[in-house]
Amino acid sequence: MTISSGLSWIKVLRERHGELVQLRNSNSSRSERLFGDKQTVKTTPTYDVKKLDKLITRIAVEIRHLDESIKETNAKAEIVGFKKDESVLGEVV
Repeated sequence: MTISSGLSWIKVLRERHGELVQLRNSNSSRSERLFGDKQTVKTTPTYDVKKLDKLITRIAVEIRHLDESIKETNAKAEIVGFKKDESVLGEVV
C-alpha cells in the first residue's frame, strides 16, 4: 500500500467510524410512549448494541494501526528531488 492510498483509506475509516458513533449515540433505539394510569416509555434497541460497539472498536483499532504504520513509513522515507537550502530564509541586516 502506498502512503497516498493509506491516507485515503484512513479517511474512509474515520468517516465510517464517525457515522457509526453518531448512529450509536442518536438513532440506535426506538421509544414508545404508552399512556394510561401512568406514562410509560418503552425503549427498544434498533440495532444489536454489542455488534455495533464491536464494529466501532474494530474500526478504531484499524485506524490506530494504519496511522502508526503511515507515521513509521513516513519517518523512513526520503523526499526525492529536493535539497534543503537555508540561505533562502535570508538575513535581515
